[in-house]
Amino acid sequence: MKQLNILFIGGGKRYSAAECFIEAGKKLNLNIQIFAYEMGFGLPIEKIATVIQGLKFADPEILNDLKNVIQNNNIEIAIPYHDHAVDLLAQLNNFVFAPTSDAKVCQTFFSKIESNKFFEEIGLPTAGFNGKVPAIAKPDRGSASKGLIFFKEQNELNSFLDSEESKKYEIQQLIDGEEYSVDGYIAMNSDFNFFAARKRLETLGGEAVRSLTLRHPEIEEACKKLASQNGIQGAITIQFIADKITKNIYTMEVNPRFGGAMLTTYGAGVPWFEMVLCDYLQLPLPKFTFSPNVLMVRSFREHFFEGYIHD
Repeated sequence: MKQLNILFIGGGKRYSAAECFIEAGKKLNLNIQIFAYEMGFGLPIEKIATVIQGLKFADPEILNDLKNVIQNNNIEIAIPYHDHAVDLLAQLNNFVFAPTSDAKVCQTFFSKIESNKFFEEIGLPTAGFNGKVPAIAKPDRGSASKGLIFFKEQNELNSFLDSEESKKYEIQQLIDGEEYSVDGYIAMNSDFNFFAARKRLETLGGEAVRSLTLRHPEIEEACKKLASQNGIQGAITIQFIADKITKNIYTMEVNPRFGGAMLTTYGAGVPWFEMVLCDYLQLPLPKFTFSPNVLMVRSFREHFFEGYIHD
């Protein structure tokens, strides 16, 4: 079997994803070896991968350090599991196979303000803002639902709009409804793309811990429109919300990487991990059937580390 080395960046808890890559490799007669670029010890990924101690994302030398790690360990595929990791790998797309969008597109998606402008330009539905309550303010570069501000009183909203602080937020009408996440893959080496939707039933720390797969024609059409834009490629997660009364959908955000709960749609028949391997190897992508109404419930797995000293 040919050995193929994969590097996870910011994926210290992605034990199941590592297992799935290894199993996908076996189908292609590949011996997959997982490496992880992390800081610290006592990470679940240590039980299945070779952990390489890296630099902080803010370190000015991290790009060069990452290049050295990729080169010294014969890494062929690098997978980002954090927004900062996406940014780094988007800059190294000529150095290693990294299934993510180009650097300019990634920068757009990292900004809530620029993302919303982009959605409106290409005709994706957005919540809009009419200056009235109820409204929501999202930190321009926030993540995991942190730092959101909700406005139900008009005087509070008016005061916020008059402040300099408001320029750091994307402000929209507050939509009351169900949230959907869409896992997608837009091939780097062919015109293949596929999207699979799931309803977020329960979240913990910004990630779905209970979700249900479904088919949603309107959401699927919106995803195809997004996939047709230049520079958007590789793994992608798109979030929508549907108004509980009108059922209209609105685009919330795009992350140019696999989402934390993408195993939901994997469990419903979409072979994401095999897709990545086939895309890299320029092999025909696997045939599959996506099943709606598959429920994912996330459980917890314990890992034990002997001789660990807590600072």
